[in-house]
Amino acid sequence: MLATPLLILAPPGAHAARLAAMLGQHPAAQDLPELNLFLAPTLAGLSDISALADGRTAEGLLRAVAAVHFGAQRDATIVEARRWLARRPDWTGAMTLDDFARRLAPNLLVAADTSVAWRPDMLDRLLETVPDVRVLHLTEHPRSWCRDTAAALHDRLFIAPDYKDYEANPPALDPQVAWFRVHGNIARAMSGSSPSEYRLQRVEALLARPEATLASLCDWLGLSSGAAEIDAMQQPERSIFAGFGPNGAVYGADEGWLRDPAFARRLASGERLEGPLEWRRDGKVFAPELIALANMHGYH
Repeated sequence: MLATPLLILAPPGAHAARLAAMLGQHPAAQDLPELNLFLAPTLAGLSDISALADGRTAEGLLRAVAAVHFGAQRDATIVEARRWLARRPDWTGAMTLDDFARRLAPNLLVAADTSVAWRPDMLDRLLETVPDVRVLHLTEHPRSWCRDTAAALHDRLFIAPDYKDYEANPPALDPQVAWFRVHGNIARAMSGSSPSEYRLQRVEALLARPEATLASLCDWLGLSSGAAEIDAMQQPERSIFAGFGPNGAVYGADEGWLRDPAFARRLASGERLEGPLEWRRDGKVFAPELIALANMHGYH
């Protein structure tokens, strides 16, 4: 029986790759890197986007094709993966995802996606072409996510507009713009979805109470949740995609997870929505609309 694919949607740096690898250690599941299949209507379009960007966009897909179709992630199989993709320029993201799901069956395909939720049209493409997809919406408290993201971007020569507040003069680095956009897009797209199709998961619960959280996720997915399975899922470093790939496809997932793929539990920090933002020098606070959305996601 073909299991319905599970995509974990989140902004970059929100532990989506780690959670995908954790679930992928269940004996009835298999994780894949970030595939970015819905950035464009076809694989040819995705190739064009990757060529215009930094070339990294398709690295997760290349690693997945190399592993699933050619049995290993080596320089030679990455070359074969490029040829495999080039022979299928008209394949859609849905067709490619279905191909992976069939090859991995009966195991459940699990993949993180930190790109599709930036724009509503890409989310629509996913949900319209893969109507049976299961979505796990992974959130992190906006203060902790924004603080970590601001620190990571601080010394960058180029910072994407999505992370800047252009109402400030000069424009100021403020990741709350990105947090609100990504989570707002997911919330709007999934409104009205059945509980079997969509689940909101706060990363704080996963980090503080991994056994209970993983057991609950297994119950939602219809997977067994015995002690052996729960223990295996707390070892994401065992994923075949943990760590950097060969020269032709080095990344394919969140760099922080690739550098340190192990799981470590973390107690809740008691973050608050009120008060000045540490990464701003002008006393700016969270926008009211972000606070309202955060409240909907269980943050206060």
